[in-house]
Amino acid sequence: MTHSFNEVWSFNPETEMARLESGRTNKMLMRRYAMVQRARDADVFGILIGTLGVAQYLPMIKRIREQLTRSQKKVYTVSVGKLNPSKLANFMEIECFVLVACPENSVIDSKDFLRPIITPFELDIALRAEANWTGRYLLDFDHVLAESKDENGHKTPEGSDNEDPDRPTFSLTTGTYRQAKKYGKSTEEHSSNGMTTLAVRNKHDTVARFMDSAAGEFLQGRAFQGLEQRLGQDAPSTLEQGRSGIAKGYGEADTQSERDNHSIKE
Repeated sequence: MTHSFNEVWSFNPETEMARLESGRTNKMLMRRYAMVQRARDADVFGILIGTLGVAQYLPMIKRIREQLTRSQKKVYTVSVGKLNPSKLANFMEIECFVLVACPENSVIDSKDFLRPIITPFELDIALRAEANWTGRYLLDFDHVLAESKDENGHKTPEGSDNEDPDRPTFSLTTGTYRQAKKYGKSTEEHSSNGMTTLAVRNKHDTVARFMDSAAGEFLQGRAFQGLEQRLGQDAPSTLEQGRSGIAKGYGEADTQSERDNHSIKE
């Protein structure tokens, strides 16, 4: 994958035929590009820290957070050991994961995971205005950081008048237009005086404050949100004398055993 510009031939000894592994014939590269398209549709990202011993992993995490924050994406940082589908299934509000790990173990191509897991280089492609990919693939942190510095040096100023940040984008995975969610505040929103702020009231006629919480928004969309409190709807329960002692033998159990022994003696 990292030598995609070079011609690579594969030979099958069973059929005795050779095949040129290009971007069209290599299914793995096509699956990685599909992961990039799914990452373009994601609004909530999770940074998976899968290593603490690889060089430049801290600058890479900082750079990923800056990229996602600049793009007004919600970011969570999750420290994990060995990846498995059950562990990542606990974070259902996260729509895409970015794995920061050893380059030899960064490409996760398993269908058992519910959410796509991409590399930092694939995140760069997903956050671009147009996901144009020439087939070049980088896994080394030093090369990815060096390329990002070169891109920032030749980057055009953002916030031009021709760009509409609220326009819908076309999703290649669903084939429809989607409206991206904006988490955090941009520079223009920070400089505003707040006179256009809306006060939303809920069903209890109290002011409801909307915060940039992807987990809270995910909870509001669930059918089951936990046990109901039912404050003021049920009569309060009366206090009763409970059991005393330890798990080996409570007070009531001792009393009952004494009664049984007493009845046997009689």
